[in-house]
Amino acid sequence: MRPPLGLGLVGGQEEASQETGEGPSPTFPALGIVMDSCVIPLRHGGLSLVQTMDFFYPLVEDPCMMGHIACASVLSDLYTMGITECDNMLMLLSISQSMSEEEREKVRPLMVKGFQDAAEEGGTAVTSGQTLVNPWIIGGVATVVCQPNEFIMPDSAVVGDVLVLTKPLGTQVAVNAHQWLDNPERWNKVKR
Repeated sequence: MRPPLGLGLVGGQEEASQETGEGPSPTFPALGIVMDSCVIPLRHGGLSLVQTMDFFYPLVEDPCMMGHIACASVLSDLYTMGITECDNMLMLLSISQSMSEEEREKVRPLMVKGFQDAAEEGGTAVTSGQTLVNPWIIGGVATVVCQPNEFIMPDSAVVGDVLVLTKPLGTQVAVNAHQWLDNPERWNKVKR
């Protein structure tokens, strides 16, 4: 059994093929774990499972908005592959153990609502998930089953293709640098 694409050699350009009962199917490059999504050719019907998982530490004060941001970010991994529909989402929410029970009971439903609202805006639904008390994390898993011609592997860009940026370059670095203001060791590395 062949490993799913996205779990092969890092940056490898070897070709991997999928075999079904209907004869040979298209080949997919084994891009490696550098991809945000994995592509798993399924045994039946020439279909592929495209799946991604992402999680974040809270970036904003508004719990509902943070849920929305996390869900949108998970879905964006599918969107970057040209996939515009998601079949299923799972949510992961780890509420801060430093909060009181009362604070957790106020924040949790707001984060869940924000995540669910963003999933609905993306044309999908959250069907399950996991909630626990631990250090802060919010994220999820997005899954779609599609035909190989319904997604774009990120290794096929050519000169002249249009690249669409959904946020200014450096946004994540700026967010991380702001978070590191409270961590002198990390901030001193950035400050230099």
